[in-house]
Order: sequence, then structure tokens, then C-alpha cells
Amino acid sequence: MTKHSSHVASVSYDVLVIGGGPCGLAAAIALGRCGVRVLLVEKHPSTSFHPRGHVVSARTMEILRTWGLEDAVRARGIPHDRNQGVVFVRSVVGEVIGEIRTYADRQRNRQFETYGPSAKTSCPQDVLEPVLRRAAEGQATVDVCFGTALQNLRQDAQGVSATIASRDGTTRGVHAHYAIASDGARGTVREQLGIALNGDGALGNQIGVYFEADLWPWVADRPHLLWWIYNQATVGVMIALDGRKRWTYNFGYDPARNTPEDFTPERCADIVRSAIGVEDLPLLVKDVRVWRMQARVAEKLRVGSIFLAGDAAHPLPPTGGQGMNTAIGDVHNLCWKLALVLKGVADESLLDSYEVERLPVIRFNVAQSVRNARRMEAAGLGGIMKTHEDFCERDIARMRDAIPGQREHFEYHGQTFGYAYRSALIFDEGTSAEPENINTYDASAAPGGRAPHCWLTLPEGGPTISTVDLFKDLRFTLLAGRDGQPWADAFTKAASSAGLRSQAFVVGASGDLRDHMGAFHDLYEISPSGAVLVRPDGHVAWRSRDAAPDADEAMNRVIGVFTSNRGRRVAAHPSHHQPEVSA
Repeated sequence: MTKHSSHVASVSYDVLVIGGGPCGLAAAIALGRCGVRVLLVEKHPSTSFHPRGHVVSARTMEILRTWGLEDAVRARGIPHDRNQGVVFVRSVVGEVIGEIRTYADRQRNRQFETYGPSAKTSCPQDVLEPVLRRAAEGQATVDVCFGTALQNLRQDAQGVSATIASRDGTTRGVHAHYAIASDGARGTVREQLGIALNGDGALGNQIGVYFEADLWPWVADRPHLLWWIYNQATVGVMIALDGRKRWTYNFGYDPARNTPEDFTPERCADIVRSAIGVEDLPLLVKDVRVWRMQARVAEKLRVGSIFLAGDAAHPLPPTGGQGMNTAIGDVHNLCWKLALVLKGVADESLLDSYEVERLPVIRFNVAQSVRNARRMEAAGLGGIMKTHEDFCERDIARMRDAIPGQREHFEYHGQTFGYAYRSALIFDEGTSAEPENINTYDASAAPGGRAPHCWLTLPEGGPTISTVDLFKDLRFTLLAGRDGQPWADAFTKAASSAGLRSQAFVVGASGDLRDHMGAFHDLYEISPSGAVLVRPDGHVAWRSRDAAPDADEAMNRVIGVFTSNRGRRVAAHPSHHQPEVSA
């Protein structure tokens, strides 16, 4: 095809999304479901070929559930019966040093099922991204353009303007009110905006090998998800992608001893065989990826009309699997707010809450990932933070003793569900913003936190649903106790007057939703006359434990926080300069 260059008139959108990884695709889905006109551009011609990240947390699975994608993602992930825990070994066929049982522990599974309707899964990025891409392309208001690079990005009082170029050399102009930069840790937008990344940018240098080999003879009765390998030839971690034939192996290397070019497919195949412990094993190296482990956080998430999300704002270690989940959490927080502003329901000041709410969560997740890595390193279990040259046989006994203490690296329900937002959008009751316990989750409906999961039944023999299923898109939800009809009436009237999409339910034996397990009032810590208001992202905004003298006044005050000065859209945040961004 002959390359050429041509300019066409600028096309207008509400939001330009830069980057087509899980974060950008999630943003396109979330915005599209709210009826926002979106253009997503991704410079690569297709979704990821390398499996890369694989952990999809229970909270992210809940978000996917509200988008109708939970079943599709779970079907493409590793089956739970092949995802039973983490094992530390000399090689796949060699001595077992220790083990941490996760899904293999049925008693713990029953406890975790009370936390939410969705379970954490492992779905490699190369099969997850096509699911997200199809969902984004299925939104009527979303245009998805892979093989299309951002050439420049400018801001003015009307929003952002960009020039994009397709692979055949055709360029075109684009205008949007806002842009989301989800172009990854190596993306250019953050740097051009002058936003610094703070933290450690050199925790280690890694090689990721994606390979195929039939290991069934050695793993059929050992359905581990992660295999941490320690021997004189290699130290690293092998990840089961399907439990049989598809795998990745990640290991550290020392730049003083080797360059990335030294790790040819042939050499990587030999290293993988050392990890498995079978010298003549047939295997196919599909891809070799060089990457650097880092733990950094952007000093801010917004400049004018451009927002950072995902690895562009917070490249973090894989120890704990928080990267993709934190990224999807970013856009799940941001997109409903953008939609309210774009639809004229809320003032642009609503968007200030994105940085205020997400930065503490991001910093905590990055810090916890580093703690996981350092704890492993201190115990001699460093894996991808060590090289085989650092391995010492004398460490085996110490490693064996230290393995039980690594559980929160792999099982972290408190971190997944237990954080809370703090901002002007939250009627704070003074509870902690950070999870009190990493490993376990104590459900709470205190404002700022994720609204707890509770099974409810629709009247007249209707289906049983989770409270989580109610919170989605642009819908504000009021859940009132069985005697809380005044709250429901006041909320419906206030939300309608403000132009908010809303729904109100009285929960009880004769209410709109039946609490057949009798758990709702205790779980949400309200009396039969109390109520809770939940935002579209599933976080509690406000709670009244009991009735109030004037429910109408209270609801107008609460709704006013989200809709004050609506219709007076400010094109750019006044506290930031607005430089031009060039690729």
C-alpha cells in the first residue's frame, strides 16, 4: 500500500481516549454505556500478543459484571480447578519448598463468597483485551481505532485538539472536550504534560518469556497458578495461563552481566527447561519481553482537560497483581463524572474529585506491591527481584519458614474491597480511608467505601440479585430500610429535579426488594427507618442510620453536592497550565 498524507476536517467527540490496553478499553466501555461520544486511538495494530498481566481482582470482576462481561472473562481465564494456589519449588519436577493454598481451601472460599458475587480470576491479557475491545466496539457512541497513533495533543478553552495518523499515513484532526491518557508507562502524554513520576524506577530488570509446552504429565495433579522456581540455573516465577500448555516465565537479569539482546529465544528456551527440570522438553517460545519493574506514582492526575489513568499514572510492581486492577478502578471512578459534566447535569468542579479520590488508593496499592516484593526479597524468595547468581542453597530452610508469611501477597481481600474514598462528594463519618487489614475484609457501608454485597430478591418470585448489580453507569441508588419510604420519596423527587438518573428501593419483607437472608439492615448498619445513597461506581456517598425530621431538605442537600452549578461547564481546570503535547 502506498503511503500518503491527507488532512480532513476535524471530527468532534466528547472524550478522546489515548491507548487501547485494558485501561483505555475499560474507559471506552464505561463512557459508551453512559452515552458519551468517544474516540479511542491505539498505535499498535491489535490487542496484546504477550499475556502480560493476568490477575483480575474480585472487585474488577464486579465491575465487569455490571457491564455484562463477567461470564465472558471467566470463560477465557484459567478454570478455578486449575488455579488452586502458589507453590515454591526447586523446579516444576523437583523438590517442593512450600505452598500457599488459595482456591484449594474450601472453608476460606465460603468466607470469601460473602464478600461479593464475583470471585478473583486469572485471565491473561492476550485473551482479556479482545473481550474488552469487542465490548467497546459494541457501544453505539464509541469509535475504536487500532493502528492509529497520536501525533500531537493541544488544549485551549474549548477542550483538546489532536492530530492522529493511521498506519497508511493518513492523518486527521480530532477535537474533544476531554482526553484520557491511558497510553502506558512508556506513553508520551504524561511527560509532555510535565507531570513527574515519583518513586523507584529501577526495582529490577526482567525478562518475560511466553511459551507453549505440554506439562500435563507433571502438573495434572498439581493445579498451581504460580510456580516460584529456585535453582542454580534460574530463579523466577512461572504462571499457568491455561493450566496445561500456555505459560509465561519471568526472571530477573543483571544489566552488568547481560544485555537484553543476550536473551535470544534459544537461550530463553534453555532457561525455561531449567525451570521445569526436563532438559529435552519440546517447547515453543512465542515471545520474549524485556521489562523493568518500577514503583512510581504521578504527582497529579489532571492537567486542564487531560486526565491520566492506568500505567501512565502509576507503573507498579507485579507483586500482588494490582496494576491492571488499579487502572480499571481509575476509569471506573472517572467516567461517570465526565458523563455527568458532559450532559450538563454537573459542574466541571465535580471532576476535581478524581485526583482527590484516586491518588490515595493508587499510592497505597503501589506501596503495598513494594512491601510484597521487599518481604519476598528479605526471605530469600525474591524471584524476579533476584537472579540465579544471587541464589544460595543455604537459604532453602529460611525460605521454607518464611513462605506462610507471604499470604497477603497472594490473598488480599481487604485491599480489594476495604479502601474508602475521601472528597467533597463523600459525607464522611470519620472512618479510615485505608483498609485496616490486607488479607481480610470487614464489610461496611460507611460513606466512601464500596457498598457491601447483599443478596436481595425482587417481589413476586422475581430473581435474586446482588446489591452490586444495582450500581452501574449513571444511576444513583438509594437503599432504604423497611420503614424508610420517606427517604425513597424524597430522594426520587430531589434526583428528578436535578436531572439525575436514579432508583430508590425500600428493602424489607414487603418492600421493593426482599431481604430474604435478613442481613441488609445489619450489614448496612441502619435502622428500619434509615437509608444509604450509593454512587454509580458503587461507593457509598451518604448514610443516615435513622429517620430525619425533613427528608426532603436532607436529600436536596446531598444531591446538590453532585449537581451544584450544573450547566456552567468550565472548559479547563483553572489551576493548571495547559501545554501542547506532541508524540
